[in-house]
Amino acid sequence: MVIRTNRLKYCLFLLLVCFAFFLPQLSFSLMPETVITINHIQAAMLNGEYKKAYSLVNGLCPNDSTDPTRYIFRAAVLQAEMIDTEENFAGEELKQLCDSTLLLSEDRLSNCNTADSALYYLYMGHQYAYRALWEIRFGSKLSALKNGFKARGRYQEGLDIDSTLYDLYLGLGSFHYWKSVKSGILRSIGIFRDEREKGVREVQLAADSSFFSRDAARSALIWIKLNEEDYDAAIELAQTMFQEFPGGNSLLWPMAEAYYKKELYGDAAKIYRLILNRQINSPGNYFNIIESSYRLCHSLEETGRADQIYKIAEYIKSIQDKIPDSTKKRQKGNLKYLLKR
Repeated sequence: MVIRTNRLKYCLFLLLVCFAFFLPQLSFSLMPETVITINHIQAAMLNGEYKKAYSLVNGLCPNDSTDPTRYIFRAAVLQAEMIDTEENFAGEELKQLCDSTLLLSEDRLSNCNTADSALYYLYMGHQYAYRALWEIRFGSKLSALKNGFKARGRYQEGLDIDSTLYDLYLGLGSFHYWKSVKSGILRSIGIFRDEREKGVREVQLAADSSFFSRDAARSALIWIKLNEEDYDAAIELAQTMFQEFPGGNSLLWPMAEAYYKKELYGDAAKIYRLILNRQINSPGNYFNIIESSYRLCHSLEETGRADQIYKIAEYIKSIQDKIPDSTKKRQKGNLKYLLKR
């Protein structure tokens, strides 16, 4: 048993050395094993393994409480879980983590080399981006816009210092694309420039070349392809990533929507049913149960399967007393539709 354990440790050590050797030369001071852990955190989030992700975060920079790395990636996991569950269960903690990231990063900027400066600008940009995402979901759209511009500014400052830190392009590209898409009349009258193509190129660059943002960038590209009505590309990328991360739901939602938009209603129904079945086992605040039921029923309507719609409606009626009032308010229209089936 001792021999086997030592051999396993030796093999793991060799894997770590090989990975570090083939990892692109880091321009900042994060250790290669820290970058590996961050990538594992990203994978755990995409797999819906939030407890595992939190555990991995706790192992980041354990001997240095002044390093912002642990704070920003715990914020990332919290943000992902709240968006996934559509539940604001840790908004205050998220803000505190963002505050800590900002203060610690600013403090590090006063005494670090040039390459590390770019990393800390990345962290500062991310914490503003997480604030913006939280505001869009649970707060003020105006505050979201303000934080979005602050994030853009920090990402650009980082790139001005080190253009090889390609992780910065995920945040910058996401801002350029969605700002252009959502700006509406402000874009048409010239206040905002249309930078969609630039944004897509930047997110693609992050997907191809970043140190620890590749999977996040690939996931972002799915939503961009969906919004651009390139449904085949969205489905292909979502399917590829789902094979790698089969435990999470974040890849299933855009895949199902792309199928629906392509009028492949049977395929859309299969995915929405999978989401619903997963939610039944873990209902949370019931938001996603209502959402997946609503979308499943619409897909089934298009295929003429009224009997299955009736069964879903009966299920919703059987659980309606368990649904929190806050969810009923947010899902008022969808719930009304389901209860009338």
